[in-house]
Amino acid sequence: MLRVKMVNLKRRKVERERGVTLIELMLVVGIMGIVLAATYNMFDFQQKSYSVQDNVAVMQQNVRVGLEYMVKEIRMTGYIPENIPYDATDPPEVIPVKPAPEDSDEVNDTHFPEGAGGESIEEAKADSITFQADVDNDGASETVRYRLGPDPIDLDPLDLSQPTDLTRMVWRWDGSSWSDDLDGDSTVDPEESPQVVAEDIDALEFNYALLADDDGLDNDIDDDGDGNVDDPGELKNWDLGVDVPLNTKELRSYIRQVTVTLTARTAAQDSKYIHPQQGDHYRRRTLTSRIGLRNMK
Repeated sequence: MLRVKMVNLKRRKVERERGVTLIELMLVVGIMGIVLAATYNMFDFQQKSYSVQDNVAVMQQNVRVGLEYMVKEIRMTGYIPENIPYDATDPPEVIPVKPAPEDSDEVNDTHFPEGAGGESIEEAKADSITFQADVDNDGASETVRYRLGPDPIDLDPLDLSQPTDLTRMVWRWDGSSWSDDLDGDSTVDPEESPQVVAEDIDALEFNYALLADDDGLDNDIDDDGDGNVDDPGELKNWDLGVDVPLNTKELRSYIRQVTVTLTARTAAQDSKYIHPQQGDHYRRRTLTSRIGLRNMK
């Protein structure tokens, strides 16, 4: 009897020290693999979702900042404080600033082949606008140009995916000439060349409304569809694809509203998204603003 008990004890001890079988080990490894794969897939999904959301947030920020920047400055078009007293002291001291010339091709020949110096709006195209205003409130006029960049000549015509940026160029009137040397050190620094206002901009479009009453175009047409011809303050929405180009000083002087449409796109493509119009994988956001030019008279 005692011998049987000792044999049973030895058998139990052997069973306890036997460990796991190969099949059991394979089952454990398989289960761990499934758990790890599920964990990785969840992490990868969250990472891609975060990346998409981050790209969309940056895109929305770009289009908002770009549009707000343009709206703020374009609204000041025509605010040219020639000979207005300005100084940092209190009360202000009179510091006369020689006004920009009314008819000068100094800026015209260099930058704007269809414009002329001294105009409130020197360039009014579908893809660019150039105007004069004291945008920084320093008592001296600036000429500001908005357009997309870089220049088409710098882009690869075969690479249609290349992003473009909203750029801003400024020339300052120093009392005798226009200059893009904004800090007056006789050199044009990188920050004085065209400035990037917003990146990854897909499209920029300007549309214009011109004064069409007796003091404007005086075209004897009911342009606003209210049944009256040439009402005071009546505006005509200028169709740049049908109407003549705004390439004369007289026509541009009638501009009273500018509508800006800005479209931004994400910096990276989203493989799970297809744009309904473009057919690519970029997400886009479009904002539009209509700007009244309160200083144009």
